[in-house]
Amino acid sequence: MAIDMLLGYVLLLVGFVFFCNGMTVLGKTGAKEVGVLNFAVGVLILIAAWQLHGEGLTAATALVSVFALIYFMVAGIFIHGYDAKGLGWYCLFATIVFIWYGYHFYGLEAAIPGMMYYALFCWAWALLVFLAFLVFSLGKAVAPAVAWLFLIEAFLTLLIPGMMLLTGKWGPVTAVSAGG
Repeated sequence: MAIDMLLGYVLLLVGFVFFCNGMTVLGKTGAKEVGVLNFAVGVLILIAAWQLHGEGLTAATALVSVFALIYFMVAGIFIHGYDAKGLGWYCLFATIVFIWYGYHFYGLEAAIPGMMYYALFCWAWALLVFLAFLVFSLGKAVAPAVAWLFLIEAFLTLLIPGMMLLTGKWGPVTAVSAGG
């Protein structure tokens, strides 16, 4: 139960960042205040990542840490106005990481029902960070698509599953540890 709750906590926090980053890209919020949110969530999920590590889930630690590093970079860009090209290249690398994790979770579905959803989430995040790479590093004019994808994924891949995990409505890891 504790692992699913911790994952729900991480998904909820990341959902806040996705939503606010999407609104910032659409020009609806100021970058500096959302930069502070990115930094705070980066710190909180990095702490959660180490809790996952303590539970023996080093792969989950690495996945959550990928998000934390993105948020630290975004915080610097939003707060200090740094160039986002480096973030774009990091996003290309993160695309590969998310695709791999998607296949990893897909392969776990037979042993842990419900892991297919984590695979789908990872593939959705891979699409998002790939588009971010195109915007930040290659200057492609797809920023509005990135913003809307941030908003959609904030709810479908983060807020809803995070709240389901936090309220015990869904919990693939807990179900396996409880014997079904």
